[in-house]
Amino acid sequence: MSVAPLLQVDNLHLKIPVRGQKAPRTVFESVSLTVGPGESVAVLGAPGTGKTLLARSVALIDRPQRGRVLLAGQDITRVWGGRLRALRRELQYVGGDPRRTLSPRLTLHSILAEPLQVHWLGSPAEQRDRIAATFAAWDLNPYLLHLRPEAFSTTVCLRIALARAHILQPQLVVCDGLTERVEPAGTAALLASVAATYRATGTAWLWTTSDVDLAAAFADRTYVIENGTLRLVYGAEDEG
Repeated sequence: MSVAPLLQVDNLHLKIPVRGQKAPRTVFESVSLTVGPGESVAVLGAPGTGKTLLARSVALIDRPQRGRVLLAGQDITRVWGGRLRALRRELQYVGGDPRRTLSPRLTLHSILAEPLQVHWLGSPAEQRDRIAATFAAWDLNPYLLHLRPEAFSTTVCLRIALARAHILQPQLVVCDGLTERVEPAGTAALLASVAATYRATGTAWLWTTSDVDLAAAFADRTYVIENGTLRLVYGAEDEG
């Protein structure tokens, strides 16, 4: 018996305004894809093809004009407010530039504690244990918890951002451009760590890349986005 998709994206359509032009630009239209439980799915595309806006639309950071995003069979496309905040426990987003999302004023302990506090998860002692376990899962030294992000490289900051998303134990993580700011020699190691951690916890991940070889190495299925359309280029479509 086939397993129903964890994520189902149906016919998303996004237009954005363009300065100096009356008509908006179509970024993508009639885009559909699925992600199964625990599956790794890559969206491959050159810079400017819309893969980042697609990832942000799926994660409900930006809202598509038409279409639906379903998580575990529920339409979440028009979720707002408290319902959206609650949804973040199951659907997390990690962008490729961690220095834009990690507060420079907070220590690493505070950065990881914040989502637990927002969602009222655990006592202070339980939160400390969860933070320590999450740090270990992402190969981060617990003796660094009192430091701030400015003390670390971009690669380490990415691991911190991934750990922050992972601490809520979501079903799905949407990752955009994880390797774009990482030295080429370190990209495979970073994605191998992501793949191993998500495989161990059964976490599904949808991620974007412009690197064909990385998609081939770490994705169960790969879509390519170009000229506003999406097509499957590797792996079988999950039909539910």
